[in-house]
Amino acid sequence: MNLTLSPQHGLPGQPEMTLHVSGDVIRIDGTPYDLSAVPEGGEGWPEGAGPFIAPIARTGGVIHATIIARLGDTAAPHQEGPWIIEGASGAVEIPALRLHEGAPEEEGA
Repeated sequence: MNLTLSPQHGLPGQPEMTLHVSGDVIRIDGTPYDLSAVPEGGEGWPEGAGPFIAPIARTGGVIHATIIARLGDTAAPHQEGPWIIEGASGAVEIPALRLHEGAPEEEGA
């Protein structure tokens, strides 16, 4: 699965999003989204509310999904994105820049 992650800070104290990919299923914060119904050369949206911000497509047998990546309190205030993760499988680490442990958050940086 190919993912495009668009970084967005969550509310203070809100945990960072978790992602796990297994075949055509992506689990976001524990909620599974089975994307296997997206046909080759087609696109669609999963049912219900979710973090998807563009239609999900399948090209060359590979699912392509664009997701808002909710960041936690350890993420630096300014992020350059989106991030593209090709061939995502298993637990997916969000590639956010992190605050240095013990360093105060910089304002206006």
